[in-house]
Amino acid sequence: MDERWIIVIAAFIVVLQFFIYRRTVKRKEAIHNVLQKADKEKIEEINSGLDDYGFYFEDSEDIISSKMYCWQREMGYCQLYDDLAPSLNMIIDCEPIYFYYDKRRWLIEFWKGQYGMTTGGEVGIYVTDKEDVDIPGFFSGPFYECVTDEERLNMRFTLTKKEKTLFKRKDYHWWLTGFDVGTFSKPSNLSMDIKLTFPDFEMKKSFIDGLKRAGYKDDDYKSVNNVVYIKFDTPKSNKPKKGYKLLLPFIQLMNKIYCNLYNWLTRDFKRTIDKIYFLCVYYPILFKILSRDNQLQKIQSIYKTIQSYLNEEERKYHEHI
Repeated sequence: MDERWIIVIAAFIVVLQFFIYRRTVKRKEAIHNVLQKADKEKIEEINSGLDDYGFYFEDSEDIISSKMYCWQREMGYCQLYDDLAPSLNMIIDCEPIYFYYDKRRWLIEFWKGQYGMTTGGEVGIYVTDKEDVDIPGFFSGPFYECVTDEERLNMRFTLTKKEKTLFKRKDYHWWLTGFDVGTFSKPSNLSMDIKLTFPDFEMKKSFIDGLKRAGYKDDDYKSVNNVVYIKFDTPKSNKPKKGYKLLLPFIQLMNKIYCNLYNWLTRDFKRTIDKIYFLCVYYPILFKILSRDNQLQKIQSIYKTIQSYLNEEERKYHEHI
C-alpha cells in the first residue's frame, strides 16, 4: 500500500477516535448534569417544553398527559381528525359513542394505541347543537365542540398491555389522557378499563343506548347508580383508515424505531423524568417528536377550514333572517 494512503488512514482513525472520545466525555458530563438537577427544576423545564403542545409530565404515573386548558380544547372534534391520525404517526383504535341528551348530540370517544414514541389511551367528551358540516371534497358530518367546565365528567381508566398495567388515570376532565414514553405497542395488545360517572340517570341511560348502538352487549359493560364501567379492547365500530392500509406497517415500524432510539439514548437512566429531561435538553429534535409537534399544525389547519365554513353558514343564516 502507498505510504500516503497509510498516513491518510492513520489520520482518519486518530480523528475518529478523537470524536468518539469527545462524544463520550460530553455524554458523561450531560448524564452528570441531569442527575445533579433537582426534580422540581426538571419538571419545570420539561413542562415548559411541552406547554405549547398541550401536554405536561404527570410525575405520579411517570407519563405524559394532556392539560385541562390546551390548544386542543379550542379545536373541537370531528371524524376527520381520526381519519388523519396515521399521517400523524398515530396507529390507534377509536371507539366513538354517540347519544342524544339535553336536546343536543353528544359524543364520548375512547382511543388506545401507539402515538409516535408513546403508548397511550384517551377518553374525550364533545357536544353539538348544530347541523352537520358539509364541505364538498373535504369533510361531511357533525362537528363537535369540547364540553365546558360544567359539563366535564368524573372519569378514570386503566391502560393494560397483555395483562400488565401500564398506568392509571383519573380526573374531573373533558379529555383524560395518558402516554407512556418509549413503550411500543400494537393497539390490539392494549385494553382500557374505563369508569364514567354521569350527573344524572337520564344522561347515563342515553350513553348506554349509544353503547348498544355501537355494538356493545350487556356483558360488555356494567352500570351501578349513575356510573358506567366499560372494557375497551376490540373496537365494535372501528373503521379502516382510508388510504393508509399499505402505509400502516411502515408507520408502525417508524414508531418502533423512535421508541428504540429513545430507549437507547436514555439507557443510562432508570427514571422516566431523567430520560425525558435528557431528551428535552440534549436531543430537542426527538423531544419535538415526543411532543407530536406535527399534530398542532395539521389539526389547526383542519379546524380553520371548518370554522371558516361555520362562520359563513352563520352569516348566511343571519342575512336570511
